[in-house]
Amino acid sequence: MDGLSEAPGILFRARHLVVGVAALMIVGLAACGSDNGGGGGAATSSVSVTEREWEVAPDPTSADAGEVTFSVSNEGTEIHEFVVVKTDLASGDLPTVEDGSVDEEGEGIEPVDEIEDIAAGSSQELKVDLESGHYVVLCNIVEKENGETEPHYAKGMRTDFTVN
Repeated sequence: MDGLSEAPGILFRARHLVVGVAALMIVGLAACGSDNGGGGGAATSSVSVTEREWEVAPDPTSADAGEVTFSVSNEGTEIHEFVVVKTDLASGDLPTVEDGSVDEEGEGIEPVDEIEDIAAGSSQELKVDLESGHYVVLCNIVEKENGETEPHYAKGMRTDFTVN
């Protein structure tokens, strides 16, 4: 009977142990919860971008610092790309190479990320972590048509974008 008389005490201690472990897990999970800048929990900024010959049109033209999701739709008839660069230069003043495309490694340019080859009529997303500053979004494709070079950037597929 000695084993049975000790059983209620063992069960009591085991129950307290389980409750204690559960409480620690809850506190631990709360401490490891989402950390997105504090405050009220900053959400991802979403920017819709329409590309077509010869335009890149983000809406809105600014976002808060942090994760930004660009939803890019190619409403044109040609393949385009979507390039994000950080720079202090205006969108029309980026350094270019001989074919009229932007020198993405040129002075004053900090490449961030890009989506290549967005087919006409299709859409793609790009998620990037952006810090405050000035950016340019552009299409940097260069085509040869009828023996002529057609740099999309030089034809106007660029715009300034601000991150607050």
